[in-house]
Amino acid sequence: PILYPVFITTMGLTYSQVGVAAFISGSGATLSQPIFGHLSDRWGARRLVAASLVWSGVLMGLVGLVNDYGVLLVVVGLGALGSAAYHPAGASAAGSIAGSKKGASLSVFSVGGSLGSALSPLLITFAVGWLGLPGTLLLVPIGLLIGALVYRQLRDDGARTTVAAGAHVLQRTVQAHTGSMLALVLVVLMVMSRSWFQFSMMTYLPEWLQSQGWTAVHSGQMLTLLVGSIAAGALLGGVLSDHIGRWKILMLSLGFLPPALWLFLNATGTFQVVWVSIIGILLGGSFPVSIAAAQEAWPRSVGVASGLVTGLGWLPGGIGASFTGIMADRTSLTAALYLLLVPPLVGLVCSIVYANEQRTEARRRIPQSLPE
Repeated sequence: PILYPVFITTMGLTYSQVGVAAFISGSGATLSQPIFGHLSDRWGARRLVAASLVWSGVLMGLVGLVNDYGVLLVVVGLGALGSAAYHPAGASAAGSIAGSKKGASLSVFSVGGSLGSALSPLLITFAVGWLGLPGTLLLVPIGLLIGALVYRQLRDDGARTTVAAGAHVLQRTVQAHTGSMLALVLVVLMVMSRSWFQFSMMTYLPEWLQSQGWTAVHSGQMLTLLVGSIAAGALLGGVLSDHIGRWKILMLSLGFLPPALWLFLNATGTFQVVWVSIIGILLGGSFPVSIAAAQEAWPRSVGVASGLVTGLGWLPGGIGASFTGIMADRTSLTAALYLLLVPPLVGLVCSIVYANEQRTEARRRIPQSLPE
């Protein structure tokens, strides 16, 4: 996205054409994730993670050389597939090497991605400012280097866990025949409700604050605070879920979102700052936990489970933001934001049913300890 203003100038693109490019990139990076999750399960997460990093680096590096709109759409679309391949494979790898600290590992994975998204525009801006549009080629060696390093590191981690894995062959065999499709669907629905809330909140928070008398600068700072709080919540939620359980974190984070939003909309001044921070922590706390919960709900295919959460789970975000905007036009922005009380409640119901389903599934499982 940081290059779109440049392409508007150099290629004479219209806003509609930029929108089409953004749609191709966004849909390609989300809808195909379950497919790449399946490939990750079949070919191994290590190979797909490394290949996706190299693929993304090369394709995004070539963007700066493009001077035709049709070619730009092809390159952007193909580059988006690198992101689509990376997320389910990366989540699968992060969960598989974490042992009993899966929540903490997926928290680092989630926050690392957010940090990369925040820093990448700075890198691209520096490269293009230094070398012009061909400066995007700097992404090619970066992608090749990081892909090689990740491949080697994951190979070493796999070698170190081979002996321990051999002691649990029976456990994994039994686990491969367990899992609850209902629990997986419930986790995806929880993520969908969360993304509906988060996208709408991030889209309209600055405008609502300015309508309440905040300056553009201060409302922008509040958006930054929300994003930072989401990252902090992701770290906290994953770690806590390793100790008190996934469903408890999901239930608490989704259950407290509606009252936190209501209190924010009815607060003023410093209290609004406090409630925005709390909302961000609650939003962030559920995301890495939901990936772990999906993998545990469908252990026979953790790549597919991860892809459903990181891909399809985010799809309603744009729909929710559009719906919120439509309702704001018909009523008021404040009234539309009050409607965001509903999605977390849907997610809360799903978390309660999910907890019950997991308890039922646990009772069905054959004891997984090895015979002495």
